[in-house]
Amino acid sequence: MRVLLVALNAKFVHTNLALRYLREGISPVYPDVLLREFSINDHLDRIASEIYEAKADVIGFSCYIWNLKEIVALIRQLRPVCPNVRFVLGGPEVSFEAEEFLHEHPEVDALVVGEGETTFLELLQTWQNGSDLSHVPGIVWRKDGKILVNPSPLKPMSLNDLPFPYVQDEDFTARIVYVETTRGCPFNCQYCLSSTFRGVRFLEPERFRRIFRQLLKNGARTIKFVDRTFNANKLHALKILDIVREESQIQPDAQRIRVHCEMAGDLFDAEWLDYFQNYPQGLIQLEIGVQSTHQPTLKIVSRLQYFEEWKKFVPELQSFGIPLHLDLIAGLPEENWIDFRTSFNDVYGVNPDMLQLGFLKVLKGSGLRLQRLSYGLLFTPDPPYTILETKVLSHSEILKLHRMEDVLDKYYNSGKFSTALREVLKLFPTPFDFYCEFAEFWQEKGWFQRQWQGKALFDKLWEFLQKIYASETKEGLDVALKNRISDALRFDYYRWERPHSIPDYLQPEYGLEWEEKADQWKTMQETIRKSAYWETVIPGVKGMDRRQWVRNTAVTCFTSDLFQVEESNQPCWYLFLYQPGNVKAYRYEGS
Repeated sequence: MRVLLVALNAKFVHTNLALRYLREGISPVYPDVLLREFSINDHLDRIASEIYEAKADVIGFSCYIWNLKEIVALIRQLRPVCPNVRFVLGGPEVSFEAEEFLHEHPEVDALVVGEGETTFLELLQTWQNGSDLSHVPGIVWRKDGKILVNPSPLKPMSLNDLPFPYVQDEDFTARIVYVETTRGCPFNCQYCLSSTFRGVRFLEPERFRRIFRQLLKNGARTIKFVDRTFNANKLHALKILDIVREESQIQPDAQRIRVHCEMAGDLFDAEWLDYFQNYPQGLIQLEIGVQSTHQPTLKIVSRLQYFEEWKKFVPELQSFGIPLHLDLIAGLPEENWIDFRTSFNDVYGVNPDMLQLGFLKVLKGSGLRLQRLSYGLLFTPDPPYTILETKVLSHSEILKLHRMEDVLDKYYNSGKFSTALREVLKLFPTPFDFYCEFAEFWQEKGWFQRQWQGKALFDKLWEFLQKIYASETKEGLDVALKNRISDALRFDYYRWERPHSIPDYLQPEYGLEWEEKADQWKTMQETIRKSAYWETVIPGVKGMDRRQWVRNTAVTCFTSDLFQVEESNQPCWYLFLYQPGNVKAYRYEGS
């Protein structure tokens, strides 16, 4: 029997962990097993042709909210030309309302509900033997025109009984690979499928070491833990991170390795801070789901946490060189526009490295889907079931938040406008007000209708600022602040990449004295390059010849030092050093 396992990932760089478990689980019995990974951005005709030409007897798909529509389209296309193939679907998107799904999709033979590592093998063996499927736990299947639902296994399987998913040699260079050391979650969040089962199961740390070592051997450098709450058990989490450090440090390119973990902010404490203080910088990146700071909403979704209490850990973690992603969910029950504005400002105020503004997905099987009428939850009928409206948040308001999310990603999460945003926000009551107003300006201009490259984003922000400057409410705007905003925009422009020219609106206006000084600076480039000052500031400056210096540096003057604690109107010079994947700015302290 030939078995083909198919993944349709959200992006090419992603990989599928679940199918690798299945492959290794069935390969001792069915060695003729193939695994093919595609992206939902690939042409379905090409995917269908590759699947057809594999000539498999059984084809299994891993189903999620981001790929179910494409998978159904593929099976409908393949069924007429593959009449004898058995199509099996598994994954979270078909594990709930499974009987209804099979009614609606007669071209599918069976569904594997819940964990499939043992169920899938039993299903294959039963099919091959021609036996009755009624004894295979955790499947939904067809018999004599009827749809039958078999009970799930009585006992969840131990993670330590799972096969190693990464035994085979694969090239994971430039890919994102996934690992798990826990299943389950200590919390009971009603928007999450982890609330549908109780308890947390743990993988033995030394079994994880073998998996992690194999991933590094195969070129993986970006590894994400799919653990719902990585720090659910402190002792376990610390052992896993010890292994990550030990195995990474023996790699010649250890500085390129990064692991990503989702943690709960309210489970941090002083011991965690002590641990991370000595952890290698750049090795770990943390994602924390805040979701909301509106306590009535958090109570409804069964995830009470107190952001005001644990936010103190954010700057300390960042000071250790740990990038932090904080998440918000728009459209949760009983959180209206004003409440969400507060949540946004609360989280923005701690300056996370990334602020992910997500939208509630009313998932099959989740508590909120069962309570949708109580809270007036309207959502898209097809995956990913994104919220459209709630009892307290209108569809128009949600559309505004979607536009705001787009602008937030372009400007804040890109990290390219950090200096400018710090100054621009002084014009607005709160960060939320700026992003909302800026997003509506984009909407008025029709800018969301096309993709804008790199530095065009500066033009958009500048045009918006001209509108703000001209508005009646900003008539008394401080000239010094306008100058600082212009300086900040130009600073970020230089940080983007070495400019061959800069837009007219970013040209500095210093007056005759500073124009003469700028000319002097240009004529003194060679002298400055050789000065002892730069040798103490820039490593490797001695190794640069004149051509390399000119190609890799840029110099400009600002009306004031943007990074002084006390604002000053005294002009200053900055030198920008451009190296592959890195731009550094240095304030010139010479005369």
